[in-house]
Amino acid sequence: RFELGYAPGDGKAFRAAAAAHEIRESLLLELGLLKTSDRSPDPYDRFRARVMFPIESVAGRVVGFGGRLIAAGGKAPKYLNSPESPVYHKGSVLYGLARSRNQIRREGVALVVEGYMDLVALGAGGIEHTAATLGTAMTEEHARLLGRYTRKALLLFDSDEAGLKATFRAADALLAQGIQSSVVTLPPGEDPDTVVRSEGPEG
Repeated sequence: RFELGYAPGDGKAFRAAAAAHEIRESLLLELGLLKTSDRSPDPYDRFRARVMFPIESVAGRVVGFGGRLIAAGGKAPKYLNSPESPVYHKGSVLYGLARSRNQIRREGVALVVEGYMDLVALGAGGIEHTAATLGTAMTEEHARLLGRYTRKALLLFDSDEAGLKATFRAADALLAQGIQSSVVTLPPGEDPDTVVRSEGPEG
């Protein structure tokens, strides 16, 4: 339903698949799906050993990808997104909005979360009127995009210090676009995923 995928860990699988489809390596390097390094001038896959999330524009076109690391530990970041490219600008894309915009319009409110897993967990629990900022600050363009479908937003960000700062910045951006914003305070140690699992959509 969320079109999740998997990036193998060997660093060569995507490059090989793209070559089989005759997709130019220069294009994949420009989009940040392949990369090189000083140690490895030969291109290799950016996303390795990750669950993959397609990032779509509001029109439903895939413009980038996000990947969540499967194995914990090491130096690799837990979450990795496509870099900025000619087709992907993180400040103007809200994850999930292409899928949820009609439901947001029907409900009259958007639940705004931080990441893919929050949105997928809520969707699995039957809550569809959601959009995610993918860990980036809510921008003017994000707020304007959301304002096409609702004049009300509920912010479900993390309750740690960084999350609270992000919440207030997001509220300011939304209010500037005429969107009424409310902050949802979850119980200590809880996040949208744990609440919907334990209490269901009603909770």
